[in-house]
Amino acid sequence: MREPRPAAVAGSGTEDDAGPTGGTRRAMTWTEWRAAAERSLPILAGFLIAGAGGLVFALLNLPAPWIAGSTLAVSVAALLRVPLAMPNRLRDLLFILLGISMGSGVSPESVHRFPQWPLSLAIVALSVGLITGVAYLYFRRVAGWDWRTAFLASVPGALSYVLAVAIGTEADIRRVVISQSLRVLLLVVVLPFGIVGLTPPAPGGPPVPLPASWTDLALLLAAGAASGLLAERAGLPAGRLTGAFVASAVLHGAGVVEANLPPWLLIPSFLGISLIVGVRFAGTDLALLRSTLGTSLAGFLIGGACAVLCAWGTVLLVSVGWGPSLLAFAPGGLEAMTALSFTLGLDPAFVATHQLFRFMGIALFVPAVFVALDRRAGPPPPP
Repeated sequence: MREPRPAAVAGSGTEDDAGPTGGTRRAMTWTEWRAAAERSLPILAGFLIAGAGGLVFALLNLPAPWIAGSTLAVSVAALLRVPLAMPNRLRDLLFILLGISMGSGVSPESVHRFPQWPLSLAIVALSVGLITGVAYLYFRRVAGWDWRTAFLASVPGALSYVLAVAIGTEADIRRVVISQSLRVLLLVVVLPFGIVGLTPPAPGGPPVPLPASWTDLALLLAAGAASGLLAERAGLPAGRLTGAFVASAVLHGAGVVEANLPPWLLIPSFLGISLIVGVRFAGTDLALLRSTLGTSLAGFLIGGACAVLCAWGTVLLVSVGWGPSLLAFAPGGLEAMTALSFTLGLDPAFVATHQLFRFMGIALFVPAVFVALDRRAGPPPPP
């Protein structure tokens, strides 16, 4: 006969009751609890700092406070070497929530506008080549950067893909990161002011989303999570966000659901996106930042001028306003730009589609272009 298992000593901290399969689970010790709490502090600190920055912008009645203000606050904290962190699992969850909110901009009434977009998507492709080429010439000929660093710093977005290409090459990854991160920061913080100045405010402000029923909310979350996971496993760029956007867009476009995520999910999502952007400045050497800042700023202004030119062409050729067009052609920051379009009430479906198209094009073609240029240039000269 099987002998009974001895009961765990109460308060010993070594065993818990048996699970359903008869196994045991060891309770966490005080040291392990403290270590887990210490790992959570940089995450909590990041959200608190982001929330404080967003609140200050909101009290000052500045545009897109929960993105612009929080991003600025987190970036300053990261430069001051405040410990901040964003775990990958939480980031993936935020991408799913953001994708769902992006898709809510699609409605049955807006579906008939889709045939108008091939022309503007073609202009997006043109803008990527124009921005990259002009900024590259500046970084290479004026600033004197090597061609690898100049090329990767010029690409308007897809930082993760750009860094993946840069690893193992002779490119100066620090300058690439500073240039790319500064571009996204300036877009998130400065662009809303320009859009508010160019776009007449809608009566009553941005549209207030309908409150979501628990049934609609469960459907959106389940469909967004499943579609995001499938898109990621299929190897699509920004798979979690892309898949959730597609699922939400289909549900909203078909009229199955009309509501969006409630504020208690949306605002933390915006804070998380700001944390993702801001922590890129963590560990940045201030001396290198000062020496690279002016050059990167000039490159941003050159690329931004090209983006504005293409956005102006889209305003003339496609029935879309300045606000959505500027956000759609903003050179980089897919998550931030689509979140801005939602908070400002400026056609999130249009902005998200064009930003995703630009992002996917960069992810598909930049590595191949870099490899081809690398082979043509040959090995770098010895130092």
